Amino acid sequence: MTATDDEQLDKLREFWTQYGKTIIAGIILGLAALVAWTGWQSWQAKKQTAAAIAFHQIEQLSAANQPKQAMEAARKLAGSDQGSVYATLALMIGAHEAMSQNDPAKAAIYLNDAMQHAKQPALAALAQLRLARVQWAQNKPEQALATLKAKTPPKAYESMFTELTGDIQASQKNWAAARAAYEQVLKSPDSANTMVQIKLDNLPAASVATSAPTASGKEKS
Repeated sequence: MTATDDEQLDKLREFWTQYGKTIIAGIILGLAALVAWTGWQSWQAKKQTAAAIAFHQIEQLSAANQPKQAMEAARKLAGSDQGSVYATLALMIGAHEAMSQNDPAKAAIYLNDAMQHAKQPALAALAQLRLARVQWAQNKPEQALATLKAKTPPKAYESMFTELTGDIQASQKNWAAARAAYEQVLKSPDSANTMVQIKLDNLPAASVATSAPTASGKEKS
């Protein structure tokens, strides 16, 4: 070994003495983080698998015409995996089963839970839309309209929200508001909705809708 080699060795020993503990600690921390990340991924995978199995069981209960069991299982899954795709879809099945049992109040609870906690904007919008329909079916039009305005839906759902708004307004004989909603749907660039056009055409004419009786009880001419 030459003198130069000895010098390099001395420098290496000096460096290790000064920084060795820090390097080892960094390696240990890195390994610990890797183990933790791997463990978390494994836990997530197991959780998703369990949720998928639970959701499949809910689908089977629904298909087997066991609404109460399906609703109970849906609530359980929603509690253990709140906001996930499976939990949100399970709540929608629960709401469907509640409606099949003529229990719109319970269906509204399921759908409100799905709307509030869904992490996917599209699923949250779908739950919101269904909740408004249930509230309308409960003869709560004002509440249904408020639900439609509670959260701005993704663009793909805007026309459906606006059309339902028109339907609710028309059911309350708010003809001007219904007309405005239907016309807004038809103005959409991708609109080819024949049914909305039919609904619009079937609204009372503006002159009829806005006419009012005179003091003698006859309509103004």
